Amino acid sequence: MALTYISVSFLIVSLLSIFFTSTSVRADLINDVCSKTQKPAICLSALKGDPRSKNANLEGLATISIDISLKNMQSGRDLVNSLLKQATDSKLKTRYDSCLENYNDSIDDLKELPPFLKSKDYLGLNVHASAALNGPTTCDDNFSSPPAEAPQLKAASDKLVELIEIILVISNLLRG
Repeated sequence: MALTYISVSFLIVSLLSIFFTSTSVRADLINDVCSKTQKPAICLSALKGDPRSKNANLEGLATISIDISLKNMQSGRDLVNSLLKQATDSKLKTRYDSCLENYNDSIDDLKELPPFLKSKDYLGLNVHASAALNGPTTCDDNFSSPPAEAPQLKAASDKLVELIEIILVISNLLRG
């Protein structure tokens, strides 16, 4: 009887230990990834805010980062579309039209990432994620002279750069 109690107790303690170690390792993985980004707080918020990150390895975190980046890029494109429709200044219309093209190109680049990840082509993943950065940064460059970029578009572009950076960090870690 005492042997059974000891065996069950040992089993419970072992399972709890494995659970807490696994949870700690996942948190450490996210912290490790995010510590390598320019703005760790944005990275931590994005990754920890997704319930899939709880049990994710590096490839899982890459998938999550791609999904979050794509969703935000699509929202950015929708914002540009809205600003384009509201614009009355011809210069702004031209710039927003250019931005719309930039964002659409970046959406295409982000949609190309999952096959690279699946095939473990981490260099290809990195190259195409880098290409996706061009949309928001080129859009921002369109506003180097007046009229100024809408603050909400600048904020969206800045966030996108930070989100795509997470993909770049993960791809570099996966490459070893």
